[in-house]
Order: sequence, then C-alpha cells, then structure tokens
Amino acid sequence: MDTKDTIKGKKILIIEDDRLLHNLLADKMMQLREKGIEVYPTMNAEEGMAKAVEVHPDLILLDIVLPGMTGFEFLERLRKEAGLEKTPVIILSNLNADTDKERARSLGALAYLVKANLSLSEISKTVESVLHGQQITPPKEAQSDARQMLTGSLVYL
Repeated sequence: MDTKDTIKGKKILIIEDDRLLHNLLADKMMQLREKGIEVYPTMNAEEGMAKAVEVHPDLILLDIVLPGMTGFEFLERLRKEAGLEKTPVIILSNLNADTDKERARSLGALAYLVKANLSLSEISKTVESVLHGQQITPPKEAQSDARQMLTGSLVYL
C-alpha cells in the first residue's frame, strides 16, 4: 500500500490566533493536501471546538495562549466531548515552563512543541508521523530555517 493512501482522508485542525503563524502553519499543512489530507485552520478555541465537533479531526495542532478560552481549557472540554476524547493533540506554544508541559501531559496532549525553536518542516514531519500512526521520536537536532520564520524545541510527552 502506498504511504500516501494511509493518510488519505485524514483531517487536521489548526487552532492558532497569531495571524502570521496561523497563515504559515495553514500554508505548510495545505501542502499535505496532495496526499489527501484535509486541513481546517481556525483562529480561536471556540471556533476550533465547533469545527472539531463538526469534522472529528484525526489530529489537532493547538496553541495555548488564545483569546476567550485558553488551549488548556479547550483540551479540558475536548476530553469531555463524545467521540473526541481520544483525539491526538499537539501543543504549539511559546510557553516553555515545566508546569505548562505537565498540565498538557495531564490533559492527554501527545506532544508539546515550543514554537520558538522548531521549524515548519519539523512540525510537518511530526504531523505526518502521527497521521501514519507512527511513534513520534525527538529529532536528533532541531534545525532552524530563518526563511520559515518559525523555530522551536520539541518536547515529547
């Protein structure tokens, strides 16, 4: 079976309020459309929750600092939604405190990516690994690419 077929029809929900980063992530994830992946970018947690209930995504990329409802509050609500309680969630945040990482872990986040140190390509590779059902492992060395305007460290929970 072609690896393209194993992720065809999978759905990614992006919840990111920073317009520049939102657009960069959406553009990068849209490149996965040629593999049959559907991408749903949203700008806040309320909109993200409505879209999650509507489309039942296979993976959610979630910021923590959001207007109205934090990413943590979103995760708490998501875990109570029928059919969404086990949806894989990858946190994308610039919050780097151990308490934030522990809270994300306790709410069932799959990974915690610190945006300041991780490239868009690394995020894309992590997303594809999750959608393929592969165990995700930390990269040997996070490489930055100034042209991508997004760099960060990856913490696996």
